[in-house]
Amino acid sequence: MSQFFFDLSFDSTLQLFLPTVYVNDTQTKLGYVDKKATVAVLKSNGFDTEIAPIFIKKLLQIYYDLHPNEVYKRFEKNAKSKKTLLDLLNDAKFGYLVKNYIDSKIDTFLNLISENNLPLSINISRDKDFYSSQIQTTKKDLSVNLKFEKNDNGVMYTMQLQENNAVFYPESKKITILLDKPSWLVFDKKLWQLTDINANKLKPFLNKTTIEIPEKNVSEFFEKFLKDIVKKVAIQAIGFEVISIKDLQKCRLSAEYNFFKDNYQLDLLFDYDGFIFKNSQPKQRHSIIENNEKQEIVVINYKRNFEQEEKILHLLSEEFQLTRTDSGFFEIGENVKNKPYKNIEFIIKNKEKFENLGIQIDDIVIGKKTICTFEHKLDFTHDVFDDWFDLKFVIFVGEQSFTFSDIIDNIKNKNPFYELSDGTYFMIPNEWFAKYATLARFAAPKASALHLPKTHFSILEDLLENKLILPSSTQNITYKPSEMLLATLRPYQKEGVEWLLEHHNNNLGACLADDMGLGKTLQTLALLVAVQSKLAHISEDFSTDLFTQNVTRKDFLKTLIILPSSLIFNWHNETKKFTPHFRILQYIGKDRKIWQKKLDRYDIVFTSYSTASKDIELLKKYHFNYVILDESQQIKNKDSLVFKALSQISAQHKISLSGTPIENSLSDLWTQMQFINPGILGSYPFFVENYKNTIEKYHNQTALNELKKIVEPFILRRTKTQVLHDLPELSEQIVYCNLSDKEQILYETEKSQARNELLKISQTQNKLHVLNVLMRLRQLSNHPQILDKNSTIESGKFNAVTAYIETIIKTEQKILIFSSFTKHLAIYEKWCKSCNINFCKITGQTKLEDRETEVHKFENTENIKIFFISLKTGGIGLNLSKASYVLLLDPWWNPFAEQQAISRAHRIGQENKVHAVKFISKTTIEEKIIELQKNKKLLSDNILANEQIPTEMSQNLDYLLS
Repeated sequence: MSQFFFDLSFDSTLQLFLPTVYVNDTQTKLGYVDKKATVAVLKSNGFDTEIAPIFIKKLLQIYYDLHPNEVYKRFEKNAKSKKTLLDLLNDAKFGYLVKNYIDSKIDTFLNLISENNLPLSINISRDKDFYSSQIQTTKKDLSVNLKFEKNDNGVMYTMQLQENNAVFYPESKKITILLDKPSWLVFDKKLWQLTDINANKLKPFLNKTTIEIPEKNVSEFFEKFLKDIVKKVAIQAIGFEVISIKDLQKCRLSAEYNFFKDNYQLDLLFDYDGFIFKNSQPKQRHSIIENNEKQEIVVINYKRNFEQEEKILHLLSEEFQLTRTDSGFFEIGENVKNKPYKNIEFIIKNKEKFENLGIQIDDIVIGKKTICTFEHKLDFTHDVFDDWFDLKFVIFVGEQSFTFSDIIDNIKNKNPFYELSDGTYFMIPNEWFAKYATLARFAAPKASALHLPKTHFSILEDLLENKLILPSSTQNITYKPSEMLLATLRPYQKEGVEWLLEHHNNNLGACLADDMGLGKTLQTLALLVAVQSKLAHISEDFSTDLFTQNVTRKDFLKTLIILPSSLIFNWHNETKKFTPHFRILQYIGKDRKIWQKKLDRYDIVFTSYSTASKDIELLKKYHFNYVILDESQQIKNKDSLVFKALSQISAQHKISLSGTPIENSLSDLWTQMQFINPGILGSYPFFVENYKNTIEKYHNQTALNELKKIVEPFILRRTKTQVLHDLPELSEQIVYCNLSDKEQILYETEKSQARNELLKISQTQNKLHVLNVLMRLRQLSNHPQILDKNSTIESGKFNAVTAYIETIIKTEQKILIFSSFTKHLAIYEKWCKSCNINFCKITGQTKLEDRETEVHKFENTENIKIFFISLKTGGIGLNLSKASYVLLLDPWWNPFAEQQAISRAHRIGQENKVHAVKFISKTTIEEKIIELQKNKKLLSDNILANEQIPTEMSQNLDYLLS
């Protein structure tokens, strides 16, 4: 059985004690040892240190670590250096570090020895007689008694050691100092530890009882030695006074910057009659030397009273719910990430409560700024004028005051410090930057007030305790349909008219964004009837023939309705049907010049977007009562001629009508809002910086919520499922079609070529070319003959679609068939002719006057079962309630175009269940488009629901071509 023996011997060269571990494998009694427990010795003798106790492993490691060569290599990284360990110990730069390292290891070594009562020798003899050098290792603790006697000649300084009740002078024992700090001693063949002081202070008393300090050195002795020693041990003082202060007088809170957390934390400062102990620091005692009134030396020793301090600490935790950190600081429990001043705001807000409990608030200095700790009070009043609100915010801080206009730049720049008249700084609460950010962006400082456009009234609602009242509020308006309106409104349509009237009365623009097929046309006409009823009467002087006599009638509505040319006949018919008393004019065609001077003598003038753009110089000379845009997504491009032209038309009121106010990106929303309420979203660069990029690129939920808050009052959107409980059931289905073998080979070849071509160019280069290449892939996904009319390659989708059509035809039901490509429709038209199937069609080539004829034929001719419609031309404005099936032959990037197409059949008046079927070619770009559509749909919904904004299609080339 092996035994380990431990020795600590003084190295006269290095002037310190170093350990050695010995091992014997047979000896059971302590005697002579000869083998050092090196790694090689243990290995050669089969000693398995892995199964040894942990303390043995640690002791062996300390022995290895403190070999002079190992210590030297640890601190001297230069392999070519000729220095020695002694050189390092004597080095001014490294000596302190090296000595501390060795001392720490020796301290651990001695603690392990004493804790486990292991055999230890001190300065083992040359013949390795362990028995004669062994000491008792059950550690004994020594305390110190110090006596200082001051007289006219100086100070007499005496030290005694005490173990339990035994007191003796150090010189009476033969003491060996193993370690200065912590202090380890050996005498009487026992291991001792001096707990109160550094062993260096013991050395002068190893051979004398008393030390005399001459009078000339007394001041230095007291300052350098006595002031420090009284912090650690109690002393007996004769000839001078030692005052001990250990009662807590008061406490204060201060703010300290934490570099690693980048925030200010709270520290509790304990005041002991003039000296401050910080809770964040472990310091327990402090001493100072002063002269009393008699010019006598007085030593004042401050000692912390942890029992009293803990009561205050408990108060902070329980009363204020503050959390204590491991380093002794305090902070509020909530997450303060990116809120560096949140803890400071907390103590300012609760200053009075802290002080009532006896905790003072320290002056808070951030950088060189002294923070005012008075709690603020905010006083708000507002006046309402025709087009704006006059807002007066006054902030009171102590006896000082200032206005919100003064800090609006701080809010914009997120600068929390505003300098007050007395030179201190008001710290703007962190929540103000979110709460007032929108107000700061849109309000204009005017003297001591802020002017906010009336269109931004929703910004104020969250800032006021009571709901904001607009100048002409009609929030409780009750609309009663006029007898002049020859229609019965559904409840939701009546609500829509009330909403439009409220905006009319407040002179605010509005966007009616109801789902397709919910009667936006009828709601608009009902509004105009209500508006006309409030107009003054005029003498009729508008004659259509020589025999008409002048009569009294309501003044002209002077409403200009701008819409796609394909919808003019539909609006014209609806107006004649529901409001036949209106004087209406179709301002289109080559003959329109004869009406150019009489546009203000009609109730409603219908014109197309293209005509309005061409005749803008004429139209902007008029001041209309209303300008209404139908399918207002037509102006979504801010750089388009149509948007720039229509923005110049003067009107008292503006309305936009669209089931899809946001089709592609938030830029669509900006143009819609800019038209109906100019400036509501700021300039376009401002909008891009603050909303578009922030939301679309970085998915910032705060910006999204802010944008939604601004525009929500001006957009009314209801879906069919929300308001039409009697609408026929709609089923939507996707039918996946397999390409034929040859078709698959052709498609893969084209896709490979497209990938090589497109992925080499920047997405910002030649966007039209990108779209053209992608369009070829879409066309190939449907039928090879779209690209090559002479192709004989079989189309998998064509076979699936024609089989589906044949099945429906047998049930005597009618079908709407939509495609983005007229060439695609032509292939099916050819097939119908070959099968003797009658059909109607509308494409971009169909004349306006012929479109109504085609609709009438389909709706009223029993043996016409199919209606071919190009998606872009016939996806809006058609009421085709006789069809039960809607087939979408190819997916479009924008899912709203498809929804509009489905709504041609799924609308009011439809009596049958509607089946919408999309045909998608598998393993083609069409499958990828369907996935992108899912995100695209969210782009519009996000203004009404907090959803993620998808990326643009052009950013998905890798995905589309994968």
